Amino acid sequence: MAEASSPGRTSDDLRRRARECWSQDRPQDALDAAWAAFDLAPDDCATKAFLAELLQHYPAQLQADRRAAYLRLLTDQKVEPNLIGTAGWHLLLRSHRLAENAADVALEALIKYLERDELALTLLRESPICFAAAERLLSRLRRWLLLSARWRLFPEMVTALKAQASLNGGAWPFDEFERARLAEEEGSLMIAAYLPVRAVKASTSAVDTADPVTRAVTAQYEGWPYPAWTRITVGNKRRLPDVIQAMDPELAKALPVEANMLIAGCGTGRQAASVALHYPDATVTAIDVSKTSLNYARRQCAALGIANVRFIKLDLHNVAALNQRFHAIHCTGVLHHLPDPERGLKILADVLHPGGVMHIMVYNRHQRLMINGARAFLISDLLQEPVSDDLLRRVRQRFLERPENPAAVYVVRSRDFATLAGAHDLLLHRHEDPFDIKRIERALDRVGMRLLSFDMPLPPVAARYDGMFPNDPKHVDIKSWARFELSDPSTFPGHYRFWCCIPARTA
Repeated sequence: MAEASSPGRTSDDLRRRARECWSQDRPQDALDAAWAAFDLAPDDCATKAFLAELLQHYPAQLQADRRAAYLRLLTDQKVEPNLIGTAGWHLLLRSHRLAENAADVALEALIKYLERDELALTLLRESPICFAAAERLLSRLRRWLLLSARWRLFPEMVTALKAQASLNGGAWPFDEFERARLAEEEGSLMIAAYLPVRAVKASTSAVDTADPVTRAVTAQYEGWPYPAWTRITVGNKRRLPDVIQAMDPELAKALPVEANMLIAGCGTGRQAASVALHYPDATVTAIDVSKTSLNYARRQCAALGIANVRFIKLDLHNVAALNQRFHAIHCTGVLHHLPDPERGLKILADVLHPGGVMHIMVYNRHQRLMINGARAFLISDLLQEPVSDDLLRRVRQRFLERPENPAAVYVVRSRDFATLAGAHDLLLHRHEDPFDIKRIERALDRVGMRLLSFDMPLPPVAARYDGMFPNDPKHVDIKSWARFELSDPSTFPGHYRFWCCIPARTA
């Protein structure tokens, strides 16, 4: 830990050093500097957020000497455990005692180890497991506990498995022998380690819209609210003018600190909570078509003490009914699920203040080809069946059983795959209409908006882009972006994020 011993360095200095290393594609050096910053300022939100971001992207590089500090980060109420849990499982599975291919006779020894391992139990309790090797191993351990009838000897493990099932929605597949034994365990704690009590039943009940696409999408989220989340990573607080300053200083001058913001299609409220926490001076309105998702959002935000956001059940297409204009609109993962994404974008643009900004995420058409190929190859025979929890578990099992298949590996690595609702959204969504860069350009032109900047996925990507296109420091030239993506198809893993604006005009 050479970084920590450097005299006179502050946590800010070390974070800057870490970001330099990250930009140079030196993740271990970046992590060393970030951990050193954490050693100096373990309660600093910006330091924790940056370290969590690195662990999210480089989970395999968590070292054993950081186990205790990592556990502190994992349970920190201002860090989102879903984003860093995989790092802990990488650390645990490096031990021979947790080998994925352990023989059945070794399972009891593994369970005894886990029963008293604080990190393993905390990981199970804190976040859905998004690491296929860990899920496969723990599914085997759960099966042994059930079929051997020895689960009562391991109360800590069973309680942690119950918590995990609640977090992932009962996503882990199980076989007919387990199902038969569960029928004999009526009312026992072991059942909850497999099948959590659903807050809602899978529903296809009628919703208040005539459009068949919107009706189908709403029914999906009524039955499987998405995404599952518990906490938000809280970094530095922001002000809207400061965020826009780096993209367009003139535009930033007209934007207020006490901005009126809209979350268009808030789902279960994760983004609404993030925006409300990061922009404490803003007033946040969050709308969604799903009553179930909104109830989830309200519960989670109340638990976190978030007061500057209100949730309203409203179709995005009817946003004008709010009789408001907004200085900023955040629309993440929504437009590509609309019957006409460009029309949805226009409707949102119409409720922006002149000079207002929008932050958008849409699916990347090229990356979705991998998902669609995996669907066609692995689950084509399941696609016409009515969606149920059991079907979703069968879908997940097909992918988990093919660790040698590149498309399956791509899918399984997605955080969405870790939960039942996430797998539904990722693999069996009722409707999607993804974008490419040219379509983004056409859509913005059609509604009279201007691109402000593409979000860079990772600092090394930003460094490569800046090296190729030094005349585009604000990352706004569409033609350069199209060329860059062609040279490096992995640039945007799954989606595009970008800022755009309505040019100032007379209201």
